[in-house]
Amino acid sequence: MPEASRCWVCHRSVEEIAASVDTETQEERELKGQISQVSFTKSKFAESSDLWRRSLPRDFKDLDFQFIASNAGQFGSIKVLAEILDAKKLMLDWLDDAALRLRKGEEGWKGVPELVSLDESDAESVLRTVDQFEAKAHRTLQSDGPKNGYAVGFEGLKLFEGVDFLIAQGSLYYDVRAQLLSIAMAKAGAKKPKKTLRLVQANGYPPVQLCSVCETLITGLRAPERMLEPTEASPRVIPKPSKQAEKAPQPEAVSAPAMVAAAVDASENISPKVAEIINQLGPATAEAPKTRGLHEHRATEDWEALQNQSKGK
Repeated sequence: MPEASRCWVCHRSVEEIAASVDTETQEERELKGQISQVSFTKSKFAESSDLWRRSLPRDFKDLDFQFIASNAGQFGSIKVLAEILDAKKLMLDWLDDAALRLRKGEEGWKGVPELVSLDESDAESVLRTVDQFEAKAHRTLQSDGPKNGYAVGFEGLKLFEGVDFLIAQGSLYYDVRAQLLSIAMAKAGAKKPKKTLRLVQANGYPPVQLCSVCETLITGLRAPERMLEPTEASPRVIPKPSKQAEKAPQPEAVSAPAMVAAAVDASENISPKVAEIINQLGPATAEAPKTRGLHEHRATEDWEALQNQSKGK
């Protein structure tokens, strides 16, 4: 099998990049915990709602649900009534308020912490979930929402019908909360660097394979101005040395790598890590220094040893 492509800078393959980049962030861990909590709480709500249905006394089945809810003190014999009304206030008040704010637009939903990070398309997606529920139930969630020919809230519902509608809204509440958390999780994942390899050309060097992490470093570099060649529009002007400068001692010649180092130091917006890489590379047009072969190194050592032996004699 051919060897996998690797990043020219960090020498990682796509698989290795994915292994290092796809680590779970603190934000993702927190969101995952909240998603698990919503799922667990929804299952407990399903268990409780099943108990509500079985515990409701048949004697009150023809009474209006809203009348019973408004006069809970008179119906102490309905043991689960307090729990039902607590769930109604906890879940349905939030759901009604969120739906109303989503319909008002961005200025409305920014007032709810769970909605504040939504963009327009996300808000439309959540509102579409609510609209589909209302269309299926032929009832609106809040009294001041759009009617569309639907009944409003619990109007006209008897005790058992009202409890069933409350249970349906409770299930919608957990679905919307899970949807909001899924949107937040997707946005948290999008913040992480992408795991790709592609050919990138920077500062006159030949194109090389760079991973998306290293590319953000390399492509941020600009060619140092002092290394640019003069153009016809802006020819290089060499000033004549003054008499005082002629008398001053001349500095030693600066090597090409030193010029690159100086240029990198003087350039702006370059991280220390990238500057170190460029300093090690040297200029793109400079001739690579001649390496010293192993045999040449040994020959020099032998010669020095022979000279020292001769001096000893």
